[in-house]
Amino acid sequence: MIRRYLEDARKRYKITREKPQLWTFREQGFSYIQIPKVATRSIRAALVEMENIRSADESFAAFEQRFSSHTAHKELRRRVDGLKVFAFVRDPLARLYSAYVNKIVDAERIGGRNIFRCHGMGYGMPFEAFVQRVSELDDRHIDRHLRSQAWFLTDDQGLIPDIIGRIETFVDDWNRLREQFPCLGPVGHRNKTAGQADFRRLYSDRTLELVCQRYARDLQLFGYPGN
Repeated sequence: MIRRYLEDARKRYKITREKPQLWTFREQGFSYIQIPKVATRSIRAALVEMENIRSADESFAAFEQRFSSHTAHKELRRRVDGLKVFAFVRDPLARLYSAYVNKIVDAERIGGRNIFRCHGMGYGMPFEAFVQRVSELDDRHIDRHLRSQAWFLTDDQGLIPDIIGRIETFVDDWNRLREQFPCLGPVGHRNKTAGQADFRRLYSDRTLELVCQRYARDLQLFGYPGN
């Protein structure tokens, strides 16, 4: 019990020290700010497959270390000076429900580690209780999978990316990005979202209100409908 308490305390402290992950490809002329639960696997796979950028024997971990860094908000603009910056966003309601299913429901089913345990979010937790707990934690004190997307993409001057695509139109938006940066390869991502209305049906009036309050800045900045 004491060991678990100490582990959770260390995890909560570590969370407060986290920084956005920035991918920088200076020769290619662009940077990418990564947001968890927003097509990260598809985008990372496309970055790895760019021509003449990765040797055959280079592991993904080595590639990631070479081209990405966790960068403080106050340093982001300086690091991307002279580059085009892109990011992808997602309907906050869909993103939150996806995190619940992936990290609570599916993780319990396969016997995986509960990365949200330090927040008092246990396996078997009902979705309504999960939403309630998320609404009680601000961005600095919550796991990155549950942080607002605005936390990753803004500083005290406003939005950082020049180009913001949407997961809901991912392939089309990615292809437009490739027109500017032909070095990027195609993506095989298929959006599993049934639609915004489907996700809203998963929320009660109360949880919808809580989520819209918690992620109000995302809704406003990225043009997603609220309640």
